[in-house]
Amino acid sequence: MSSGFAVTNRLANPVLRRLLRSRLGARPGRRLAVLRYTGRVTGQPHELVVQYVRDRGTVWVLVGAAERKTWWRNLAEPAEVDLWLGGEHHRARARAVRGVDQPQAVEEGLRVYRESVPGAPADPAGAVLVRAELVRG
Repeated sequence: MSSGFAVTNRLANPVLRRLLRSRLGARPGRRLAVLRYTGRVTGQPHELVVQYVRDRGTVWVLVGAAERKTWWRNLAEPAEVDLWLGGEHHRARARAVRGVDQPQAVEEGLRVYRESVPGAPADPAGAVLVRAELVRG
C-alpha cells in the first residue's frame, strides 16, 4: 500500500466516515458516501469512503485505480450493502461491473458519472464501477 493510501485509510477515512454518517454529512455527502459491505471470504463488515453520483434510485461509484484495489471484488456478485448519502442511511443491492465484461453497463455508468464529474474517464474498457440500486422501504 502506498503511503498516500495509508494516510488516507488510517487517518482521514475514520473521521470522514463518522462525519458522513451524521447530519453534518449532508454537505460533503453530496459527492462522498460511506459504503459498508461484507467481505465474501471473511464475512466481516468493511466500510470505506467513496465518491459517487446518483441517478434517481441508482448510485454509481467509479473505482479509481481498480487494478490496485481489491475491495470491489467483494461485489463481483450482487450483494446487500449499506450506504450513507448526505447523512442518510440507505440499503442497496450492489454489484461491480467491469468494462471488459459488461461494456454497456459501464458506458451507462460513465455517462451518468461524467454529467456530474466532467473529468471522469470516457473509455469503458478498463473501467470498474459499482452499481448500487437503492432498496425502497
